[in-house]
Formats: sequence, structure tokens, C-alpha cells
Amino acid sequence: MPKWIDLNEMDDELFLDRRNFGGRSVIQEELAEKVSAYYHPSSEDNFSSRKSHDEEDAYPSRKFVLEDDEDDIPVEKKISRRVSEEDFLDVMEPAKKSMTIFFLIDVSKSMKGTKIGSLNSTMEELLPALVGVGEASTDVKIAVMKFSTKVDWVTPEPVKIEDYQYWNRLEPEGLTFMGDAFLELSRKLSRNSFLNSPSLSYAPVIFLLSDGTPNDNWQKGLETLKENKWFQYGLKIALGIGSEVDMDVLRAFTGNDELAVQAKTADQLRELVKLLAVTSSQIGSRSLALVDDSPAGRGNVEATAAQAKEKVLVEEIRQGTRDILGEAVDLDTVDFDEGW
Repeated sequence: MPKWIDLNEMDDELFLDRRNFGGRSVIQEELAEKVSAYYHPSSEDNFSSRKSHDEEDAYPSRKFVLEDDEDDIPVEKKISRRVSEEDFLDVMEPAKKSMTIFFLIDVSKSMKGTKIGSLNSTMEELLPALVGVGEASTDVKIAVMKFSTKVDWVTPEPVKIEDYQYWNRLEPEGLTFMGDAFLELSRKLSRNSFLNSPSLSYAPVIFLLSDGTPNDNWQKGLETLKENKWFQYGLKIALGIGSEVDMDVLRAFTGNDELAVQAKTADQLRELVKLLAVTSSQIGSRSLALVDDSPAGRGNVEATAAQAKEKVLVEEIRQGTRDILGEAVDLDTVDFDEGW
């Protein structure tokens, strides 16, 4: 049956072997089985037969009674086996989950002027739109990095999106040291750092925004980042801003050409940031049930879940970019607005 495993209790290098995306906790599954057995008893069941219809009317609050030798059953099991059906939702709260969306924002000098102004305004509008994107039992958090000649975290640690509704406007300066940004992100993608939530953790969403070409050894930084398990199975998206951006770098980051998108105007920047951020957050914080629970299936569950989420994201982004950019999405055929 699907099981929840807490990534934070495992080594980053070993979590793949133990993690899956089942929709309910083990205890919730066991309780569900008890409910099913109670209403559909068989000769093999340990549950006693249900009361007659008259008895049910007389005793609306039915208890679970097992035929095992009560003397051999631990006290806590005796208690759980006598829980009335009305109390099932009160016995075990659904496991709380968390998902962090990382923003890696290029604030090099080339972003000066309309580009950084448009981006700041867009992020101010985006924050309220991210509230409530996760499932009811999921905390969606945000972590913001700005990078130029140096790398800084705007958020010292991930913050619940409900608690981060004021955007600190960014100012451009320096060069584009994207390789350093990748190395810093890799250090934070760890259960010993930014992903140390006590709750169950989804793989993160990682959103890169840049307008130019890196000025450092970005390939080396990306190679290190790609060795990080959290990065491997997270959703990666990238947005190129303006006509001078090196889209090959952004495609290398996402590993999927369709998840690296280019904005040619300020209006497109605003619409694409919202589309990419909200859609990826909704998909990233969604539960996926494990279908193949064989040993082989369990070994591949993380990769399978990541691939499934990426496939859904690609479809959503493909349609969304058509709506925003128009049918002619071949940007080599489109004139850019150089009024940034």
C-alpha cells in the first residue's frame, strides 16, 4: 500500500530508496482498512460480525470489537480498536506536508531600468496569487535568492507564503555569477539546511530568472547542483528576460526545453512569471498515489513521480505560453521590445 516517508529523517543520498508519493499515511491506511473490514466482514476477518439492523438503530455509536485474546494485546491497541466510527477523523490528523518554491533572481547590472522595475512589480502581484496553491494539508513556502557578483538570500530561510506578502524591491548591480548561485542553492537543498521541515516534504519547485549570459563557470556549478537529489526530482523552470539572455543556459538548467521560456516584453514578463510560478507550485504540491508497489516499483517511485509531475507541467506551460505569446512561439521570428 502507499506509504509516506519523511525525507527529513533520512540522509539526502538515501531518501530515494525510502520515499514515495502515496496519498495517505500508514496509520490512515490501516484505519481505512478497519472501516472496510467492519462494513464488509468475511470469515477470515478478526472483526466480530456486525449487529443486526435493530441493534444498529439502538446503538448508533458502534465500537470495534476484536476476537483476539485481549490479555495479549497492548493497551494502546485495545484503545484504537474500540474507536467509534464517528471518531475516525479525530484519531489521527492527516500528515502535514510542505513544499518550497525557490526563486533564483538575476539582479546583475544588465537588469537595470524597466526590467528590474517590471520584475519587482510582478513579484508584488505574484505573492497573493501563491496563497492557497497547495492542498489543504500542505504548507507552501517560499525562498528567494538574488545573485549578481555575489549571492544573497532575501529570505534567511523558507517562509510560509501566507507570512511573506511584502516584497523587498531588488536593485541591480554587478555581474552575473550564476555558477556561484547554483553552488549556493545546492548547499541549501538539504535536510540539514533549508529543507529541514519537521513535516513531510515534497520535492521543491525551482524557478530561475535571468536576462543575460553568466560571467563565471556556470557549467561547473550546474554539474554540482545536478548531483543533488532534491534538485534531480524537483520541478525546474526558467524564464529568460529580454533578447540578450542565453537560453541555452536556461535549457541546461531545466533539462527540458519546454520549461525554459522567454519573455520579450514587460507585459509578457508579468504574465509568464505568474503562469510559471503558480502552475508549478500547484503541481509540485500535489499528492501522487503509488501505483506499482512492488520492490522494483518502490525503487523507482521518486523518479516516476518527478516525471509525472514534469509531464503535467509541460502540458500546462505549453498551452499557457501559447495564450500569452501567441501561436508563433518561435522567438527567432518575433521582434523583441527593446524598451526594457
